[in-house]
Amino acid sequence: MKTWIAKLRISLALDCTEPPAKQVRKARSGCDDIRRFEESIGSLDRRLKAAPPTDPIPAALHASVMRAVRAASTKSQEQRPAWWFLRWLPAPALALLVGLVAWWSLNRSPHEPPSLAVAATALAQSHDIAQKAPEVVLAPLALEMNNLNRDFQNAVEFLVASVP
Repeated sequence: MKTWIAKLRISLALDCTEPPAKQVRKARSGCDDIRRFEESIGSLDRRLKAAPPTDPIPAALHASVMRAVRAASTKSQEQRPAWWFLRWLPAPALALLVGLVAWWSLNRSPHEPPSLAVAATALAQSHDIAQKAPEVVLAPLALEMNNLNRDFQNAVEFLVASVP
């Protein structure tokens, strides 16, 4: 990681016109790999700055690029009519969906108001629950009390039988 940072600093120092910073000089003395990297990058930088491009730009390049751009734009215009109707399809589909929902909500059968029989049944059931709840809740405790009484009676009988 340190070598990557040192190489980055060397590369950034080549971009500047000022002399290399203190950290770059310090990184140079670090290891042979960094020194070799700096020499190769420095020589590449000097060669690129010294030699102007030797290949002249062809005069017909601009014309050929513009022809390709025009051909691409006409090609896209030719494809457009085949799909033009799909662009407006979502709007009518949404309108049709809204219309169907409105028609369905208006033509539903009206709900019958709940009768008082349902309320009376619920009231009667609540009364039955209130009457049966204590018995159901206390049933396990009553069973345990009966078992305790039976155990106590058995213990008393055992003691009476044991006494001379």
